[in-house]
Formats: sequence, structure tokens, C-alpha cells
Amino acid sequence: MPSVRLLFVAVVWGVNFAFVKFALIDFHPLSFTVLRFFLAALFLVTIMLVNRESFSLERRDIGAIISLGFIGITLYNLLFMEGLYFTTASNAALFISTSPVFAALMLARSKRERITAQVVAGLLLSTLGVFLIIQNKPGGLGFSRRGLTGDLLTLGAAVVWALYTMKAKPLLERYSAIKVTAYSMAAGTVMLLPIGAYDLLHQSWRTVSIRSWSAFSFSALISGGLAFTLWYEGVKKIGVTRTIVYHYIVPFVAVLFAALFLGERMVLTQVLGGVCILTGVYLAQRNNSEGVKLSS
Repeated sequence: MPSVRLLFVAVVWGVNFAFVKFALIDFHPLSFTVLRFFLAALFLVTIMLVNRESFSLERRDIGAIISLGFIGITLYNLLFMEGLYFTTASNAALFISTSPVFAALMLARSKRERITAQVVAGLLLSTLGVFLIIQNKPGGLGFSRRGLTGDLLTLGAAVVWALYTMKAKPLLERYSAIKVTAYSMAAGTVMLLPIGAYDLLHQSWRTVSIRSWSAFSFSALISGGLAFTLWYEGVKKIGVTRTIVYHYIVPFVAVLFAALFLGERMVLTQVLGGVCILTGVYLAQRNNSEGVKLSS
């Protein structure tokens, strides 16, 4: 059965593209990113305090948390932002959406989850759906020697996101999703700080409008703190493969939101792409066992 919480995450992340795009009218990209994850981590720590959740970590897990923060917060955002600079938004969206395929390959290679023919069919069908959606956006897909650097960087970001999702699984067997998310975000933000220091120091805070602050708050608290935590709860409960396939829904939601609220045109082929994505996710979710774990 599809997870309502993970569907919510996909919707939030799909809508978040428009909010980030709006906020970046007033924010520098790196100042936005550093401040976003700092606020998200602070928000989650506050929830832990309210819920009187233990803040303790075993010493052996501190390195794993720092590594997780570097992979999913620091490295992913740097690859994605730099990739987007060199290539088109459509190309970046296509390559980022391949993260479930990389996750499945990593898991199959490590023999931690069995990837059945049904899951493979779901992944391929969803990938086709993303292609149909993005190809029919204004400008569509375009490949050139000039954009090759950006394409490779965003493909690298997809690999990193798959790794970020997979590496959390052992930690989630010992700690709550909110603790793993809060600590990894805090660690990743600290490592982003030296890189984003210039933008933070040269950010004109007084010129940031109320609307941009509102968009930023949504991106930090809902898309950041809440959605990231629900994502890890999915990994904890249903496994990596069955969670990460929801990443395919994000571009469809982004296009649908743009059509409904931003006046962008949506064509029949994109609707067909959405059907392919939802069908592919459903196929992957019908995999009966919880991630189909294998003994290692």
C-alpha cells in the first residue's frame, strides 16, 4: 500500500521548487542553503526537547552521523547547485530523478535487499514517466558538450542522494528518525558554513521581502525539517528501495503545481508521464516483504 506520509513528502518537495525559486529573488543561493538547514536542524532539536527525547549517541555512531551529514547535506547541495549552474533545469531534474535506480543497484550489489523483477519494472516505468514529463517542459531536454559538466554533476548528486538514503538505515535501527535527521543536518550545515560564509556575509538581509521569508520558512521547516524526518521514517519502516521510489513523484508534482497555480501549460504527454510514475511506484510498493532483506 502507498505510504500517505511519503506521498506528502513527495508533494512538499515538488512544491518546494517554486518556493525556492521565489525566495532566491532576494537570497543568495548559499546563504539560503546554509540558513535553511540550520533552521531545519534547530526546529528538529526543539521538537526533541519538547518531546523530552534523549540526545545521547553511542560514540561509535558519531562518525557515521557526520558522514551522513556530509553526504546528504553538504555534498549533495554543492553538486546540485553547481550542476544546475552548468546545465539546464530540465536536464538536472531528469538526472536527479535517477537516484532510485542507483539506490537499487547499490542495495543489490551489497546484497542488503533483493531487487525483484517487479521492482525493476516499477523503476523503469517511473523513469520513463519522468522523461515524458521533463521532455515536454518548455525548452525540454538538451544535451551539449557545454552542459556535460552540469549533467555529470547532477548525476553525481543523484548517486549521493541514493547513498544518503541507504547509509541512514543502520542508524535508524538504533535511533529515531528525528534524531538522525537533526544531527545529520546539523553536521552537514557546519561543513557547509565555510563554503557559504561569503554569501552569508554579503547577503542584504534588509531587502528580503516578507514573501521571500515566508517561502524560506516553508522550505526550511516543512520541506526541510518535517519532510526529511518523514523520509527517514519511511526508510526505517519499509526499507530503502520502497521509500526512494517516491522520489520519482517529485517532478510530476512540480509540473502539476506549476500548471495549477503558476499558469504554466501542461500537455497530455506529461499527464501520461504522471500515470507511468504512479504506476511504477505502485509496482515497487507491491513488493511484499519489507525491503526484502538478505542476510549479510
